[in-house]
Amino acid sequence: MISSNSPQTRAQQSRASIARILALFALLVASGCPEKVTPDSTEKPAACATVGQRCEFSPGKLGSCVKRDNCTEGDCFVCQSQH
Repeated sequence: MISSNSPQTRAQQSRASIARILALFALLVASGCPEKVTPDSTEKPAACATVGQRCEFSPGKLGSCVKRDNCTEGDCFVCQSQH
């Protein structure tokens, strides 16, 4: 009979814990940050047309499109910094 504190069982538990940590890390890396906008990027985000759309706040810095308060006509969407 193998006791629950045997070296073999602890080693198996340790390997399982490491495997879970590595799987979680891989998931976080794969689903993490949006792609980086670089100054040499040929494709710039489009001008704001809807709330929540991605935009370039300043060269190399991403922003989100928001609607100006009390705007009733004209271009009511502006790019706001995400930070």
